[in-house]
Amino acid sequence: MKLTACPMDCFDACEVVYKDGICRPNNDYITNKKLCKKFAYLIQEKNIFDKNLNETLKKVVAKLKEPNQKVLYYKGTGNMGVLQKVPMNFFEKIGATFAVGSICDASGEAGIEMGRKYNVNPSIKELQSSEVILVWGRNLTQTSAHIYKLIKDKIFITIDPVSTPIAKKSEVFLQIPPKGDYLLAKLLQKALDNENIDIDDLKKLNITQEQFAQTIKLLTNKKVSVMLGVGAQKYKEGAVIFHEIDKVCNKLNLFDGKNKGVWYLGNSAYPYENKIPVNPTKTCSYADIKFDDYDVVFIQGANPAISAPNSKYIIESLKNSFVIFMGTTANETSKYADIIIPAKTFLQKKDVRLSYGHDEVTFCEVCEENDYTISEYELTSYLFNEFAFDGLLSENEYLNCFKTKINDNPEIKFIEQNTRNVELLNLKENEYYLLTSKHTDTLNSQFKYDEYAYVHPSKGFIDNQIVTISSKIDTIQIKVKNDERICKNSILIYAGNKQVNRLTSNELSDCGTNATFQDIKLTIIG
Repeated sequence: MKLTACPMDCFDACEVVYKDGICRPNNDYITNKKLCKKFAYLIQEKNIFDKNLNETLKKVVAKLKEPNQKVLYYKGTGNMGVLQKVPMNFFEKIGATFAVGSICDASGEAGIEMGRKYNVNPSIKELQSSEVILVWGRNLTQTSAHIYKLIKDKIFITIDPVSTPIAKKSEVFLQIPPKGDYLLAKLLQKALDNENIDIDDLKKLNITQEQFAQTIKLLTNKKVSVMLGVGAQKYKEGAVIFHEIDKVCNKLNLFDGKNKGVWYLGNSAYPYENKIPVNPTKTCSYADIKFDDYDVVFIQGANPAISAPNSKYIIESLKNSFVIFMGTTANETSKYADIIIPAKTFLQKKDVRLSYGHDEVTFCEVCEENDYTISEYELTSYLFNEFAFDGLLSENEYLNCFKTKINDNPEIKFIEQNTRNVELLNLKENEYYLLTSKHTDTLNSQFKYDEYAYVHPSKGFIDNQIVTISSKIDTIQIKVKNDERICKNSILIYAGNKQVNRLTSNELSDCGTNATFQDIKLTIIG
């Protein structure tokens, strides 16, 4: 029997027991004897391999040794094990440019660090001891299904433009318009300071006085925790929005002690002496990447042809680049690769799995052997040898970093910053917000993507009608479905849809170099 962990990019990081070729859930308190259906999709994937792997690796070395060329290192989160960052050591040695920032959470993290300095989550046991949990822009039952089961009997308040499953289970659901988070955070701060609230501001947010009063009552009379999702920070002012939300949390005394009551995508490596990453000398922005500025592009565990904004441009720039792709499965990006390196799956290599949702750590064992794939550590070791570099530690030295904590959770001394006002988008008739929520059957660009655009029934479209949706970036044709769960002035296209990022802009957030997927207006024609 071997122990490993689900490698997927989600909060729960479930432990997996492997025996006789079968994966079963472990009995640790997060996994709790159950694996989700996305894990079932994962183990059914067709993984790539290369019977001529040695020849392929020689081609990689020959290409990377060509003189006077610009190399880009672009790493995704296709596998969340800590050893996925080991190749950074090689690419820094050869002077590559690193794509930094995020298409996910960097703006929110910048907003958190603006006031707290550290983006580190408390122990999940603190969450379990809460009476009321405020879920702000996070589809909790979908993205943290196992954590939800630990807290499912709590009182929930949900803030979201979409009536998600957790919203339906909530005592109060505030269905605010997209980008209304800033104004709502300001109103909550006023109420907690016993200042008067402008009723017109509540109307702008589609909130009744009764809902708002009930929210304040629950937040001030019970033990509260807050779970933040990425939705509220998918805008240019995402960091500012998060800082204002943090001000609400501060007024609720949720930063007393060891950061006791607010969760986001936390830095789970903070307690350890992480010897793996390097500080790159040369960088560019991950979210507005220009692949054709480089002679060689090394893409690891990523699918930017689908996941990155302005995908039409991304694809054209990939066509004009020499691409080395490393991954476990073929995807829309690997189609443009000149060399494909088959990566070992989570069952085929040692690793350590941390979670950005809780503080459990899993040391992953090798469960299956495969001579036609290569791990990220093995590739890095091979390249170090071929280039006669030194300084790479042994695999076990990197893994052992995570056996002993050297840092306790930080004491938070919250500092309020002045912020500029964040306005709702000024929508004209037949203009809509874009929402890019996660789908139950899709994880980023993996698995079963949803092919529809969802609109409110009041707009008069017919299910499965093909419509034209346009932004200032591009135009797509897509089937629609009516969905009364979303705001009337919004179009919901789930993340992972193969067309949605043709519409999105590669403009960056003001702080955190994050993609601004939802800071865009759409039009729709039937």
